[in-house]
Amino acid sequence: MPNEWQLITDLPSDFSSLTDGELLSLAQFWGDQKTELTEMGQLQKFNQELAREWAIETGQIEGIYDIDRGTTRTLIERGINADLIPHISGQRSPELIAAIIKSHLEVLEGLFEFIRGNRPLSKGHIHELHAALLRRQETATVVNQFGNVFEAELLKGQYKKRPNNPTRPDGSVHQYCPPEHVDSEMERLIELHIQHVSQGVPVEVQSAWLHHRFAQIHPYQDGNGRVARALASLIFIKAGWFPVVVTRDDRTRYIDALEIADQGDLYPLVEFFVDVQKRSLFQATQAAADVSPAKDVEEVVASIKKVLLGPGQSLDPQIWLHSKQIADRLIKVALERLNEVAALLSEEISRNRPEFTFNATAETSNMLEGLKLTHGPSLFYRPNPYDYNWGAVLQMCLTNCASLRIWGHAIGSKFRGLVGIVAHYSAMDVGAVRIRSQLVSENVFQVNYVESPESAEQRFRPWLEKAITQALVLWRKNL
Repeated sequence: MPNEWQLITDLPSDFSSLTDGELLSLAQFWGDQKTELTEMGQLQKFNQELAREWAIETGQIEGIYDIDRGTTRTLIERGINADLIPHISGQRSPELIAAIIKSHLEVLEGLFEFIRGNRPLSKGHIHELHAALLRRQETATVVNQFGNVFEAELLKGQYKKRPNNPTRPDGSVHQYCPPEHVDSEMERLIELHIQHVSQGVPVEVQSAWLHHRFAQIHPYQDGNGRVARALASLIFIKAGWFPVVVTRDDRTRYIDALEIADQGDLYPLVEFFVDVQKRSLFQATQAAADVSPAKDVEEVVASIKKVLLGPGQSLDPQIWLHSKQIADRLIKVALERLNEVAALLSEEISRNRPEFTFNATAETSNMLEGLKLTHGPSLFYRPNPYDYNWGAVLQMCLTNCASLRIWGHAIGSKFRGLVGIVAHYSAMDVGAVRIRSQLVSENVFQVNYVESPESAEQRFRPWLEKAITQALVLWRKNL
């Protein structure tokens, strides 16, 4: 049975409930980091590389081309050059792939120009985005009412003339807006977006809503995903944040969040976009500690001084210590909760099966080596256990012990007031010597020096509860 098309809907009246407000405190933090990056001459380089990543990945996740990770990293660091792309049989030529990526890159650069010109979002601008993104694409794959698949001329910057409803793997049909209703729905999309701006809707909620409702309409025959991510990026860039870089590793979570939004719950997509922004922020923080190649001893010493001290001393490092104090508080919260869970497990299990033991303790040893990220999300930065390293561990033991660690660590080789907390589960397989090890936190919990301790704890408690639940589910499966 087809998934019936519906008119787009506005945000709920309590739209603030769709976000925990983390980006609000991070905005000041990013402003401080941006100042230092600019003084160190690193901001332009970081922005260029992030833009290249956006340009590559926005086509990669749509299957426009398939570029391996090594080539992707080379293109990000050295620039978009066809000579760096290997020729693969059955795929577009390296020259065409490079041209498509450059088209994406030009669109992203155009978003910055659009913002500088202070132009309001309009149907005309969205048409321009579509035409520019698909400048190198001449046809679109179409399925007619008889199920026949063929290539038709791609209308660039023009709404679709035929339905573009995909068939799911289970055989059901997902219905997008019919061609005859597209124009009116796009009018409503822009009208509601303008209202959201005037109402002061948080940027992450604005971006997620605009992306999802545009995807619901699916106004073009092809290229809707790329346009949706460009629109989402526009909202964040206008607010001083980063483009929305959705990578191939994000694809499953991204699609799942969109499908949940189809059912009326926008929160997972908002949360995903916040995590994407945090990832870029982590990368920027690390870039602030990077140094350029030096020609002689004097340059090396000068660059070391720049990394360790910062060129402008724009912030008192004592301010950054506030994040460590907050992190201490959260680890204590985690230890208290893990003790409660250990007591519950002992009461419910050890009373009848005394061979099982459970305990929770603080842990100050370096857990970095134990983070074998073989499953789940990976860390998008290098943990720094030297400037901050504290955690709590819950152990569930029979012959061998399974462990849940809540580990806090500094982010960036030069501490700048940002602490990350992850939840890590490890256990030995039954009858084997192989240790399974993975993150059980959906994201890295971030602590910064701007947010209040009360606000951080309010965000932390549900994050912690999800991590404990996931770890216990894994332990149960391993029994």
